[in-house]
Amino acid sequence: MKLSKVKVLNFRNLKCIDISLNRITILIGENNSGKSNLLKAITLPFLNDEVGNLSKKLGWHDINNSAKEMYFNFLKTNKERITNQEINIEEFIKIVPIVTVDVSFSPDGSDEYYIHKWITAMDEEVPQYSIQYKYAVQDHQKLLELVTNILMTNSSIDNIKMNLLPIEFYKYTIQVPLTEDPVSFSDLINFKYNSLAAERDDFSIKNNQLGSRALVNLLQNKLSDEQKVAVEKSYEDFFSDLKHISKLEGVFNWQEDSALENAKDFFKEITLLPNMPSMGSLLNNLRLGFGEEYLNTQGLGYRNLIYLLVMINSLKVHTDSALNILTIEEPEAHLCVSNEHLLGSFFNSILNSSSNLQLFLSTHSTEFVNKLELQNVVVLANGSAFSLKDTITSQELNYLAKKPNLDFLKFLFSRNCILVEGPTEEMLIKAYLSSNANSLYDIEVIALHKGFTKMLDIWLKINQYTTSRIGIIRDYDDQPNAQINHERYNEYSNIYVTTTTEYTLEPEFVKTSTNFKKMNEYFTQNHGWEKCTSPEELSERWRSAKASTMLRFCRDFGKNELTNIVLPKHIANVLEFLKSGEKK
Repeated sequence: MKLSKVKVLNFRNLKCIDISLNRITILIGENNSGKSNLLKAITLPFLNDEVGNLSKKLGWHDINNSAKEMYFNFLKTNKERITNQEINIEEFIKIVPIVTVDVSFSPDGSDEYYIHKWITAMDEEVPQYSIQYKYAVQDHQKLLELVTNILMTNSSIDNIKMNLLPIEFYKYTIQVPLTEDPVSFSDLINFKYNSLAAERDDFSIKNNQLGSRALVNLLQNKLSDEQKVAVEKSYEDFFSDLKHISKLEGVFNWQEDSALENAKDFFKEITLLPNMPSMGSLLNNLRLGFGEEYLNTQGLGYRNLIYLLVMINSLKVHTDSALNILTIEEPEAHLCVSNEHLLGSFFNSILNSSSNLQLFLSTHSTEFVNKLELQNVVVLANGSAFSLKDTITSQELNYLAKKPNLDFLKFLFSRNCILVEGPTEEMLIKAYLSSNANSLYDIEVIALHKGFTKMLDIWLKINQYTTSRIGIIRDYDDQPNAQINHERYNEYSNIYVTTTTEYTLEPEFVKTSTNFKKMNEYFTQNHGWEKCTSPEELSERWRSAKASTMLRFCRDFGKNELTNIVLPKHIANVLEFLKSGEKK
């Protein structure tokens, strides 16, 4: 079984999202895009008074701000109607903020037994199952009466908003959305969840921490009855050996000093017995270690890695559960690349070996974004979310997967990005940017051989309405139709496509301003070239030179050893666009 879909309404910065889910779902996005909020939302429908330790009741700040603002704007606009009691309850209910999270299930065979009460629809004779977490006002009439009384005595509502929408009026329910029947604890108990937050740096940081709940639970659940009996017998043997070695019973020699005639007979009945602790107490005296050293002596990265491995592995003991849900924030925290690879392979291994485990993780690391399985990726931006498999065609996903060395996250989420045709332009632009030591820049330069239009189509699906900008620097290559096809994207305010007027970059660079004279002298003095008689001759020689020549040129350019060299117009215009947003 797995969760196949989640719909979220008005939870924190998630206004309204509806996305598909896989056995492993990877959330990517910038900071404050809503990744942690979505992980939290996924667990809400599985909360119950008897289940878990996460907060079941939300607070004021958990309700989406725009939903609250719509409510308060309604009160301002309709203040007179409200105070005159001209607003009917149905109209009022529609604008009161509500938080809902719906999760849909995809059962596998006999798993349908666990969710048969939660049927919500029939799609081509295939039943659909879902449950809903709902956080809403319970008595709207009472709230309307309160709002009416407050508005009668207050001219402004800006400083009394929490009184106009008291959180005490809200209650949460977990129900079947179609029938609004409550979901019982006896049904929810079949669904386990664990949440590993990003703030886990203090795990086993103290040397007096004897163990962890995760480790003890793991051992207790994985020990068979026979093994537990063996542990108890071993403790008995240990105590017997301890008495023999230390002669502890000899300490009780009261009979030697007693004047009572029968003292010896009485005191010989006094003995030492083991105070047999519970199995949990026995196991709690174990500490996690790495090699021959305690875990608390290891670096922060190893502590985080082992903590994740122990927690994830402990979920495998719940084989009788319908579904084990695990959410992890930033698994890459403090890990080196090798350990990211190790953890990523562990994720795949445990998912393959445990059919009732579903994993959700948020990350900023490309190591956890497998380009061959981009259908597992959910992108978040400004509180909206979409899964790639629902938004991007399978052909486009395959196109991205085949792009060598493409850093998918940098391409999608860099605030300022430039796509260029090859390493020559990439080195040149990076050298120029590094030469401007007095200016900060956040421009990501990515080299692609071709396929800019498909990349822009994908980029627009995420960034069309954001403040991010992207520039395309391309060669003319005697292809006027291709130039027109690419530059049509300039209709978007956050895209700027420029093309050389010459065939490629080299002649464009040499013929810009007075670059020919200065570059001719540079190559003669620094590379031992004979002086060229024309820009065309220098361009051709530069284009046919080895890559090391361009590398050295770019390094010298970046060190300001090539003074007064002017960037070609098509490059300079893109850089200015990324800086100011203006196109020339």
